[in-house]
Amino acid sequence: MIAVIGGQGSGKSAKAEEIALRTGLKPYYLATMKVCDEAGSRRVKKHRLMRKDKGFVTIEIPYRIEEATKYMDDPGNCVVLLECVANLVGNAMHEDEWYEPLMTDEENMTDRFAGHVLAMISELDDKVGVLVVVSSEYEPDEDDDNETALYKRLLKAVNDRIVVMVRGRSRE
Repeated sequence: MIAVIGGQGSGKSAKAEEIALRTGLKPYYLATMKVCDEAGSRRVKKHRLMRKDKGFVTIEIPYRIEEATKYMDDPGNCVVLLECVANLVGNAMHEDEWYEPLMTDEENMTDRFAGHVLAMISELDDKVGVLVVVSSEYEPDEDDDNETALYKRLLKAVNDRIVVMVRGRSRE
């Protein structure tokens, strides 16, 4: 697993694509973004243009990413670019049936949430040849509403676990 984590507009998507294509494996692009507005539509269009003619097979899957291998010819001999964990976290917060019960356990919620998202990523990583994971970072802001602050906290917890996982696997 290779992680590319950075702020918006930092070039992380282009870098991740470059890394994926250097593997020489059949490239798949897992798109997790759910388009909800014009800005989202523009971002999707930009990313599609960036990938045009690069040979990526795009699979749009906003959640349960470990199931994406059902749509791949030979998962063990491919490279998968997961774009983006930040979207995956937002999707999990708003749409997954297991999320609501976590809200009642405030003390352990962040760890349980991050563990659940990381389990999906890890399962996907175990099924494919190479996994390139893209994620965003956001700084907390005192003006954030409660939901935005929670989202940033959960995303940071997931990103931190991804970094630990990548470092651990690179030593194997």
